[in-house]
Amino acid sequence: MRRVSIVVLLGAAEFVLVQVQDPEDLLVDYDCVRPRKNSLLDWSGWLQKLQQPRGEGWMAVSREPLSLLNNEKNRQQAIEECPLGLLMGDVLQMLACFDKRHPCAGTFESLVREGMAFFGLRVLMGTRWPIYETLHSDVWRRLAREDADLACEDPEKRILNWGRFKRVFDLEDWYQSAVDIAYGPELEVSWREAALECPLGFATANLIKAMLCSHTESVCFRAHETMLSAVLQDVPLQRVAGSGWPLLHLLGHVSRVVRRHRFQLDFTPGELLLRPNAGRVQREAAASSSMQDLQAIIPKLREAADQTATRFAFRGALSLRLIYATMAHGPRFSPYVSRFIGRASALGIGDELVVFCLDEEALASCRAVQGHCVRGTPSILNKFTLPLVLLQHDFDVMWLDLDVFLFQSPMTPVIRQLRENTALELLISGSFAVDCICSGIVLFRSTESVRSWLAQLLVWMYEHPYEHDQKAFSAFLRAGERVAFESELPVPPEKVPKWDFLDPETEFVSARHVDVAGWTGDPDKIIAFHLLHGDSDDADASRQFAARHGLGIGYEPLLDLFFNRTDFPELYKTPVLPHRLSPELRDALWRSRWPAPRPKSPARCNETVPMRF
Repeated sequence: MRRVSIVVLLGAAEFVLVQVQDPEDLLVDYDCVRPRKNSLLDWSGWLQKLQQPRGEGWMAVSREPLSLLNNEKNRQQAIEECPLGLLMGDVLQMLACFDKRHPCAGTFESLVREGMAFFGLRVLMGTRWPIYETLHSDVWRRLAREDADLACEDPEKRILNWGRFKRVFDLEDWYQSAVDIAYGPELEVSWREAALECPLGFATANLIKAMLCSHTESVCFRAHETMLSAVLQDVPLQRVAGSGWPLLHLLGHVSRVVRRHRFQLDFTPGELLLRPNAGRVQREAAASSSMQDLQAIIPKLREAADQTATRFAFRGALSLRLIYATMAHGPRFSPYVSRFIGRASALGIGDELVVFCLDEEALASCRAVQGHCVRGTPSILNKFTLPLVLLQHDFDVMWLDLDVFLFQSPMTPVIRQLRENTALELLISGSFAVDCICSGIVLFRSTESVRSWLAQLLVWMYEHPYEHDQKAFSAFLRAGERVAFESELPVPPEKVPKWDFLDPETEFVSARHVDVAGWTGDPDKIIAFHLLHGDSDDADASRQFAARHGLGIGYEPLLDLFFNRTDFPELYKTPVLPHRLSPELRDALWRSRWPAPRPKSPARCNETVPMRF
């Protein structure tokens, strides 16, 4: 049963991939957008209508679904098919009942609180069902009733000046002031007493802390989500709305700010988690459009990779069927897809390159140069999905972010490193001055341990829509950063693939847009220059930070500088080294150069900030 499957996933963050055999139960269709037979209603169609501007009227586009869901038998079917869709319907029914002062308000309010407690902040912030947005409703203002007990305006309250905390949210720029109070000494020392003295003020502080955790030490997110959910489960929503605390508004705001991806996949769960010869893939009605595109090019990829393997005489432990993969979408990246392909072709690896085209412009740019193009939609999860599918088809995969400019083919240094240590299964780029990984360049060997590890990482990322891809990558490798406590990670340390850094000093280097990046050594030996062009996720906060801080320390638009050289078309047609072609490109490269060699013992990558619960 679908409801049981969801309980399994939400009840244990440390689920193991093999415990649930059905891929659909590991990558849950929370938004109910995957095709299903004999469905109660067109969930996907209703969801699409709810994505329209609020002025179109959510109630107006929901009349037919709501009439169906009024039947108890239909409600039971909806629980099986689309519990979040049912919760959305209950929210709308609750608000309509409150607006009409109808006794049904109490019934639906209890159902809504039950549903919110069941799914929790983590899932509700990731879904496309506008549940939090709907809860922030004008209906509450029309009720016009303040709950003095929960407002915490009594000056006799001793833990904190709750009224002052509440008034912070009246400011246009309230964030830092709210953080200062939420992490202040009063709540840090006396949080148990605070929870009893002012439950909704305490819940608000925990929501602010959850927001900060999602950006910094996400390992603490779960604790604050739990505390927030406990309060909201106990307090009726009309009392929350009447208290003056902006919780119902902040739930939607925090979701928008911290959400880095949606519950959205271009490949089906079976295509992602099952080997092609497993037989079970054939049960699916049809391959996804992304899979159809990939299946069309797999023979060409295999032929090109095998020819390269023959040329380099790969055999034994170093048997490689290596292909390259990247993705692009948006006006900052899509226009440069053709030049990225052109540069790869000039270096002799264009036939082995797959481009995940996540919008129409990227697809057109890829097809214009007859690249290997796979259709998709924007999601940071695709950094994991495309490599995983290719690994399932027995390819070794080198992932390259589109803001990586290749100076030379990566093949030679990769062969050298793998021959020096044939046990290595994963190679990854790193920072110059500290041993932090950078997931902009990753070589995945097609081994069972790598496939299993990446599958579990994908499932984790899918289930944690606030998580940063590189932070999760690092945590799952035990490379320094954390996303959960050790006991909560689904991959035990002994199951982590054998991995090492690609040379971050001279060969696989990065722009000094952050203070630990850069390069040194012989520029003629550079293989790839990671331009660190900007944000890689869907979080509003990431985009706001990028805009406010110019995308990093000492940022300059290197992507445009290296990929928009109409004055040097040979840069995308020949293997010429850019610093030997143009003084401007040489100067840009030199601005990231360190005057001294890399430290022999660079500092280990640690938590982003000291964790404060």
